[in-house]
Amino acid sequence: MNLSDILKELDKGKSYEVITSWKEIPIRVNLPVRWVSPQERFVSFDFKGCKFRHVFSDKTPIYIKLKELFLLCRVFSNIRDELVLEVDSSVPAPPIVMREFVRVEPKDTEPVYVSFCIKDNCTAKLKAADISESGVSVYLHTEEAKKLIEILSEITTDAEKIHTPFELEIELPKEGTITAVGELRNVLSMDDGVHVRLGFSISIKENDRRKLRQYIMRRQREILEQLKAL
Repeated sequence: MNLSDILKELDKGKSYEVITSWKEIPIRVNLPVRWVSPQERFVSFDFKGCKFRHVFSDKTPIYIKLKELFLLCRVFSNIRDELVLEVDSSVPAPPIVMREFVRVEPKDTEPVYVSFCIKDNCTAKLKAADISESGVSVYLHTEEAKKLIEILSEITTDAEKIHTPFELEIELPKEGTITAVGELRNVLSMDDGVHVRLGFSISIKENDRRKLRQYIMRRQREILEQLKAL
């Protein structure tokens, strides 16, 4: 079944789950369809009364859930009470749906700091981009990137080294410092070609897990309150 045939299954007036995220928090809303253009791959939803309309933008992926399918979309228009999505493709269940643990972005004024060593090279405190009970990602700025990129390249191209465990120290704003054992999962080069984003899966002891869970729950409440106030 091609994409045009899939879109023909969307019924005018029927509500479908539309999914995106804001500060790593999944946002799910049920929106009624206004019209569908299968050939042009456009789907129009009634946006009236949607409390989270401002989070639907081209900055984060958007998905329409259709039975067992997920349709990856981008915002074509969000003027007044109408959200028009351009459907790109049908995809497997996205990460924001499959996540076992809540992931949050730290507050700018209350950053989470991560420190770790790769071989004999130790980083200064790095700000976490996001964090959950199962993983954390950090950005390396120019200086750290230049120092570690050769080692990281070696690790990511060696099948036996890709899961090498690292010791991490994670400094939470109010809950204190916890330790974790992390495995490097991905290395992403940023658009400027200099900055690098590292993603780690982490395992932590139960006492530290409770501290991390407390932080994540507190930060999640802050994000949701901020979202409601917008």
